[in-house]
Parts: sequence; structure tokens; C-alpha cells
Amino acid sequence: MKIEVIFTNKVHRLEESTVTKIAAGEVIERPASVVKELVENSIDSGATRIEIEIKNGGRQLIRVTDNGQGMEREDAVLAIERHTTSKIVEPDDLWKIHTLGFRGEALPSVAAVSMFELITKTADSEIGTLVEIRGGFLQRVKDIGAPDGTTIKVQEIFFNTPARFKYLKTIPTEAGYISEIIARLALGYPGISFRLQHGEYELLFTPGNGDLYETAVAIFGKDVAKEMISVSYEENGLKLTGYIGKPSIARTNRNYEVFFVNGRFFHSRTLSAAVEKAFHTLLPIARYPFVILFVEIAPDLVDINAHPTKMEVRFSNDANLFKASYNSIRKTLKDSCLLSEWIAPEEDFTAVVIPENLPVHEQVPTKNLEIAYPEIQPANENQARVSLLHEQPAAGIDYAVHETPSRSVMNDKSYYVFPKAVANTYIIAQDEKGLLFMDQHAAHERILFEQYMKKSKEFLGTQALLIPETVNLSYAEYKVVSDRLPVFADLGFELEAFGGQTIIVRGVPMNLINMDYRQLLIDLTEQYISFETFKDPSEIKESFIITMACRTAIKAGDTLNLLEMESLVKDLFRCENPYTCPHGRPTVFRMNQEELAKKFLRR
Repeated sequence: MKIEVIFTNKVHRLEESTVTKIAAGEVIERPASVVKELVENSIDSGATRIEIEIKNGGRQLIRVTDNGQGMEREDAVLAIERHTTSKIVEPDDLWKIHTLGFRGEALPSVAAVSMFELITKTADSEIGTLVEIRGGFLQRVKDIGAPDGTTIKVQEIFFNTPARFKYLKTIPTEAGYISEIIARLALGYPGISFRLQHGEYELLFTPGNGDLYETAVAIFGKDVAKEMISVSYEENGLKLTGYIGKPSIARTNRNYEVFFVNGRFFHSRTLSAAVEKAFHTLLPIARYPFVILFVEIAPDLVDINAHPTKMEVRFSNDANLFKASYNSIRKTLKDSCLLSEWIAPEEDFTAVVIPENLPVHEQVPTKNLEIAYPEIQPANENQARVSLLHEQPAAGIDYAVHETPSRSVMNDKSYYVFPKAVANTYIIAQDEKGLLFMDQHAAHERILFEQYMKKSKEFLGTQALLIPETVNLSYAEYKVVSDRLPVFADLGFELEAFGGQTIIVRGVPMNLINMDYRQLLIDLTEQYISFETFKDPSEIKESFIITMACRTAIKAGDTLNLLEMESLVKDLFRCENPYTCPHGRPTVFRMNQEELAKKFLRR
């Protein structure tokens, strides 16, 4: 079949305004993109103080003021044209870049989609310069009195590109993106004082005294900062410094794996893989390390121009980066007595393969919790026995799966629970058909999930704290909690928005009174943020309850006595669905007598 290609128009040059808008679309995705570009320019100008003011999540106003070197009138006018920069001169300069901005796209891209105003003055000038642009078109240039440095005001972003404007998210979400970017830049440049103001509220302020620890305190709070461990390591021409967090402040996502190369924040699958491998066995599935890591390397060994937004970079030798990062963190963990012994890595890092997409697993909590089993009395004597199990295969065991027509009910089949669990994790029981193997965490998680779901139809119950406590959150997390206090109250939390990104905890769900409810509260807010475009209340509540069940369930490695194990077996088979945990992992499987006989060659 012949395909006919029809050209409706001849090739022609696009108008300059169209070209500029296309370029703006590549650089400016949302208000946070504007803030990033403007603040990076301020950093490059040598500023020691940068103030950012936003309104309505940056939609209405973004104002960035710095005390940098400023620009003369001629440079100020030239700077708003495309591909004009003071950062590079020759092509070879691209391989030895020390600045954050260099391509000359930031100011013209921002000016193309906003009401743009630039006021700047150098220390040697007696008068400053004002440049006004509307939607990419120059309106006026005039002399103006101004302090040393530069102030850029961006209003009504995307006013002339409504298709892009409609894809912006809620005001708190957009403000949260901006806060996150400023926090990362502040960590990368602790010698600069950053202040972020949203309307009347100060979201972030750093001292700018050059102390990374004090900067981390200002951003994450003292509770997090005191759990950080200093990293300092050098290997194969790579220098790594910064902080890693103890397992107690591990998070449910990778947002707190913060990496810098030569002062530039970037994403790195290589570093994420190395860090998570170094924390192997210290963190459970779906908990990720808290890391602030600085990589110093010769500029010609890294390509920072590999991505349009400069968020990803290419290294000349990923294997060396992986090895140095892994060794630095393992050594730090060993020196901090978080590892019982030190074993040097034996892997061949010269052929290391970095996964394209690091997997995201179900959430599993980190802290051991006391177990408390409800007193459930059987309706009659016959219900005091465990039913036959739905048979499921296990890895490495080849046998048939026998389906049961309906869920298990308590019957008079006898069973015996072995007094010791394998690795304090897997309970072994026996009935007339063979051996049962049960994951104690998954089983207890299923039990608690169904109990909480039934209770949540009414009210989970709240236990008041004798002494209310405070929890410091990020701006986005604080807005989630403060705007949705009834949602958390329905789960049993009695919370109060104190202001300044601080939440007062006055009561917690009954089952959490002796547990790490602070971390659970943070986990729940992070979950809610992840539901930005999927906010069915019942499903959000179910997700919260899954997390609560996971948090309060006994853990792999917890030692249970015989009565507790027997209670766990009984309670599991009272569940509506006893065969998987809320995340879908199996809770129990059977190896019957026939399969045992096959293993010993009796069949």
C-alpha cells in the first residue's frame, strides 16, 4: 500500500514571538521553574542575600531580589534577548562550566509568558536601569533609582498561554514546589541567606553563614538535623561531603535524596542506587534514606548540559561515581556504629549497571512496635480451630495450587503451632494436611487493616496526649494537614494548626499511643500529596488505614511467644481475606504431606 504524503504549506520561518514561546515552554513549566531560573541567576551574580516573594503560589506574583553585582544599562537590555549570556564565550567553555545558568534562555523565556520587570544597578553606577516587557515585547527602558543588585518582578504568568495555565495545580501545591526548590538551592549554597515569603507568611529563612548543618536545621527542623551524620570521603578524583540520615528519619519516597555536583542540584539514578545499596538491610522495603550529598569533580568529567532543564547530568565514569558513593556511605555508617561489622564491597564496579527506573514498593514501617491482640471470643467451641488453608505456591517449591470455593471459616480441624518462628518472622503450624508457613508481619497487617476498616465506619477513637507535642512539616505538608483537619480527625488525630509550618498534636488514634505517630503523620501527608489528581475520599482513607495497619503491625524480627503466635493464626482466619496483606503480598502458604513425601523421594 502506497502512503501519500501531502504538504499543505511550504517551509517557512516562524515569527520571533512564536519561537520565543516555544523556547519558554521548554524552560518554564510552572511558577517554580521561573523561581529556579531567577534565583540561579542571583546566585551566579555573587549575591549573599536573596529574597523571594510569591503570591497565589506564584501565579499572581514572583519577585526575586538580590544584592549581587547587578548589570549596566546595556547589559540589562541585552540580557532579555535569547542566547545572550556572560557565562560562556567559546564552545570549549561548555565543558568547564562553574555557573548554574549559561545558555541565555532564562530571562527571555520568563519574559515571553508574563508581565516582566527588571530593575538592576551595579556598585559603580549612580543610577539603576528599569526594563519592562509584556508577553515578550519590550515596553520601555528607563533610568531609575535603585539599590545595588537586581530585582525581577514576574506577574500574571502564562497570561498569554492559557493552555499552559490551566494545567497548573492548586495554590498550595505550586507554592510547595517553589519551597522545595528554594530549600535545595539553600542547601547547595549555605553561604547565601535565602528568604521565601508567600503572601504574609514566611515559608523559609536560612542564616547564610556557610554552615550546612544550621541550614539543614532551618529547613528540616532540629528533630531531623540531630539524626544526621556527617559524610567526608575522597576516592578516584571524587570528593563527597554532606550528611546522611539515620534510619529513624527514613522517608517513604526519594524526595529527600538530595544530590549536588559542583554546587548544582541534580537527579541521579547512579547515586540513588549507590545510596540505597549502602543502606541495604538497615531500611525495610519502601523506606528511602535521607541524604544530602555533594559531589566535587573536575568540570570536564561531567556534562551538565545533557537535559533541557539541567536536572540530569552525565558523568564520564558512572562506575567510579557508584563505587565512591557506596564506599563513602558504608564507611560513615560503620564509623557511626549503625553496622555491626564492616565488610568491604566485593562487587566489580567497572561493569555496574544502573537501573533505568528504580522500583517503588509497598510501604513497610521501620520501627518495632508492641503487639496487642484483641480479645475475640469464638461463637462456639467448633470455631476455636483453624480451617483448611487456601493453598498457594512458594518460591522454589513445585506443587499444585488447590483453590477453595469460598473464604475460610473456622471449623474443627486441629492444628499445632511450633513454639519458635523461623528467623522471628515465619510462623510454622501443622494441621492434618501438612505444614503452614505464615509471615507474621503480613498476617498481623491484614488483621489490623480489617479491624481498622470496620471501626472507621464509625470512629477509630482518639487518645488525648497528656502533654501536646509539635511536629514541624514542610510547607506543602503543613497545608495538607491544616486545610484538612477533619480528614485526620476522622482517623483519630486531634490536631491544631499552630502556624509557621508547625502542627500541634493533642490526640492520636487509640492504637498509636505508644508508637511513632509523628512519622506516621508525615507519611500520611506525603500520601495525600501523591493523590493530587486522584482524590476519592474513600480511597484516600483506605490508603491511610493501610499505612496505619502497616505501622502498628508486628514486624519481621519481633520475637513472639507461643500464645501470641497461636492468637495470630486464629485471628488471621477470622478475616474476610486472610490470604494477602493489604499490599497484596501473601500472608500464608501450605506444603502438604504429598509434597513433603516428594522431597524425600517417597513418591
